[in-house]
Amino acid sequence: MTDFEGRLMAMLDELRSTEEITVDEAEEGSLATWITGPGHALEVIRKVAGVHLAPVMADSFHRYDGLRCYWRGTADSTIGGEFCLNHLVNVCVDEVPEGLSDTEWATEEWPTGRHGGYRYLCYSAEVDGPNEEEGMLHAFDQQFLTGTGGIAGFAVGDEKFATVDGNPGHPEIWYSVNTDGTLLRLDITYPEYLETLLLTRGLLGWQYLYADPRDPGFGYCRPRLGPDLDFLERTFPHDDFSGLRARWDAHLRVRDE
Repeated sequence: MTDFEGRLMAMLDELRSTEEITVDEAEEGSLATWITGPGHALEVIRKVAGVHLAPVMADSFHRYDGLRCYWRGTADSTIGGEFCLNHLVNVCVDEVPEGLSDTEWATEEWPTGRHGGYRYLCYSAEVDGPNEEEGMLHAFDQQFLTGTGGIAGFAVGDEKFATVDGNPGHPEIWYSVNTDGTLLRLDITYPEYLETLLLTRGLLGWQYLYADPRDPGFGYCRPRLGPDLDFLERTFPHDDFSGLRARWDAHLRVRDE
């Protein structure tokens, strides 16, 4: 188990044992033990998907496919959180030939046409992209049980994934709210996203703290993160939420202008 996988498990155990929280569903999903480490994951992505990711993309590395949790506040069920994580290889690889095991397709050089069919790996969502253009999002975090339909992932660009300021190896992070049919660009890296998910325990709507409040992708959505952050601060006093609180205060100032 990697360090980050251990931290994810510790977070799940904490949610289950906290009286102020009711866990409605939690599932560890599958662990891709055939991935030997971060470097191997980046090598597989390069060879199979043709995507060259920066080494920093493997920070906060995990191998879970379908690690999910849905929780609510015990006293106030309007407060809740959800996440469903997909590991980086599955996010980046669309499909591989049928008939190959995970280990085989990750290590072999197979010629085109060697196998008759393909099997689907990543979850791709068709969403409304920038300037109301339809795009595709390769999801690494999903929220379906709560009905919010939130999806975070990499947006497909001209060269596989759109990149931050054109910087190769650093995919842009986007957040889709399917109930509104819109898409928000997040000012956050993939490793930062995973670290913030750990801190927030998947609090619903935390992604809005990393979006431009003026972004038209907000649509009708008006997140109510103030009381939710209050709840996290009371429930987990050993953690530092001051950075998230500062983002929320700045968000409110801009929205009120």
